[in-house]
Amino acid sequence: MTQNIIIIGQGINAACTALELSRRSSDFAITMIADHRATNGAIASGASWGWVNAHTDHNETYYRFRNSSRTLWHGLIRDYPQISARIQSSVVFDLPPEDIENTAVEHAAWGYPVAAVSGTEIETILPHFRTPPDAALFTKGEVAVETEIVAGELAALSGATQITAHVHGLIQDGGKLRGVMTDAGPQTADHIILAAGHGTPALLGTIGIAYDLDQSFGLLVRTKQMMQWLDIMIMGPDYHVRQCIDGSLLIGGTFDANNDTSRNVLDTAQNLCRRVEANFDMPLGRQEHLEIERFSIGKRVLPKGGLPHIGPVGHHPNLFAMAMHGGVTNAPLAATVCADHIMGLKRRPETLPFTFPPLEKEPSHV
Repeated sequence: MTQNIIIIGQGINAACTALELSRRSSDFAITMIADHRATNGAIASGASWGWVNAHTDHNETYYRFRNSSRTLWHGLIRDYPQISARIQSSVVFDLPPEDIENTAVEHAAWGYPVAAVSGTEIETILPHFRTPPDAALFTKGEVAVETEIVAGELAALSGATQITAHVHGLIQDGGKLRGVMTDAGPQTADHIILAAGHGTPALLGTIGIAYDLDQSFGLLVRTKQMMQWLDIMIMGPDYHVRQCIDGSLLIGGTFDANNDTSRNVLDTAQNLCRRVEANFDMPLGRQEHLEIERFSIGKRVLPKGGLPHIGPVGHHPNLFAMAMHGGVTNAPLAATVCADHIMGLKRRPETLPFTFPPLEKEPSHV
């Protein structure tokens, strides 16, 4: 029997979920609804640096979660080699030297393919580095994802119907969810999946559920295309940079939108590019500086407590939500949890600590 499934969202979480559901059963009729596609930068996936990794702040439980999802990304690349994602190594040196060594020992003991490397070793790994740091974490087997492109690729592979429309709220009848109301009219569903990022609290509020998210901001700069020279992802203390499949550099940095509102954002983007130029010998050709193609200020989704919230919501077994920072890393595992739930399967053990939080007070039925 056909089950109608609505996914609110068209970013990487929504796309991974649509694909996973389509792989599970041909009886799922999947519809994705959102205001924007990931490619226009208006949602978190369009402003993501696209780094899949399992680094955590000494939290083995969350490491297990993230590493499981990293492995699922490897599977997606194997099964769909045409998608715009590739396995890459990373060099990370945004920690004090003593923390780099401790983190390497800790994560390696958990099974992560990471090691602490010296400045001399970094010169071998990254010959373009002008003045390498004294120490860094070197990790193999991570993944670089062109997030805004891959979201569209996975959605297309799923065969889901994609609707660009604003979702005003959830439709409830006698305490049971029946569908969603959009500016194109009502859409009925047997299951509703919220992969709506910062839109999640407002949507839950339409059925009387209070839910809050924190946020932080990051500046992301994309340069014009250049000769390929960088095949490693680099995370420094005041910038991170990787080269995309099309040859452009994707450069990220922090941005305090509350305190920097008077600052010229273009100047900030240019300064970020200058930091990268100062650290690397790169093939600029006839250009004196990196040329900016575009930039965006991304609003990161941060659940209270910082860890993912993934699972059915309250007393609604047909309402599933996912809210998390690091969505590009966690998306395949969140999708797996969602598909398992809809099919009535047991939840994977590494995901059990990351359920959607219980409601302080169940709303009365309408």
